[in-house]
Amino acid sequence: MVCRSCGCNAVFQTATKDSSTISIETLHQICKSVDIPVVAIGGITAANAKPAIEAGCQGVAVVSAIFGVEDATASAQQIRAVIDSAMERRAF
Repeated sequence: MVCRSCGCNAVFQTATKDSSTISIETLHQICKSVDIPVVAIGGITAANAKPAIEAGCQGVAVVSAIFGVEDATASAQQIRAVIDSAMERRAF
């Protein structure tokens, strides 16, 4: 079996699971330590997605910030804009 990606959770507190969180620094160390894409999971919103991408994640997994709001489309678009902007800034 080959692992093709790594999901790291919980990055931020979330109502969908009862778990402790990892720090952005720990997330960064994980991203630097593996040769596969890392996805941040747990409590991701438009307000906090940027640090996860800056830490080296290739993406984020989102539940409550999309499905737990009145306008899921607008929320998803906001999160996507934050991610796209953060990815552009770290491009090399």
